[in-house]
Amino acid sequence: MVWRCGLLICGLMIATAPGALAQSQPSDCASELTRIRKAETELPKLEVAPPGDRQIVCITLETNVLFARRLAAHIQKCPRSPYARSAGDWNRKRAGYSAQFNERGCKPTIRGYRG
Repeated sequence: MVWRCGLLICGLMIATAPGALAQSQPSDCASELTRIRKAETELPKLEVAPPGDRQIVCITLETNVLFARRLAAHIQKCPRSPYARSAGDWNRKRAGYSAQFNERGCKPTIRGYRG
């Protein structure tokens, strides 16, 4: 139960941190970068989610998909971001996580940032 709550809190932090991302100006790139780096360190790892616990796996997948969308929005607004180099990797991860999310019959549960 503690594991589930931790994942849900992490997902909510990533999904809602800060909602102004889509409205940011290029001058905010440095502060966005700091928030994105922090969010990346808090991403749940799919490989440690118990495969039989569908809810944890779905939340983990959804959290990572939302992070990838958030990162794509950041790179679009801040093309000189250090994350620009890894944009392709994150886009592939997003596609893979999205496919797994759909294959497992997961339903979106995290409100807030949807990219």
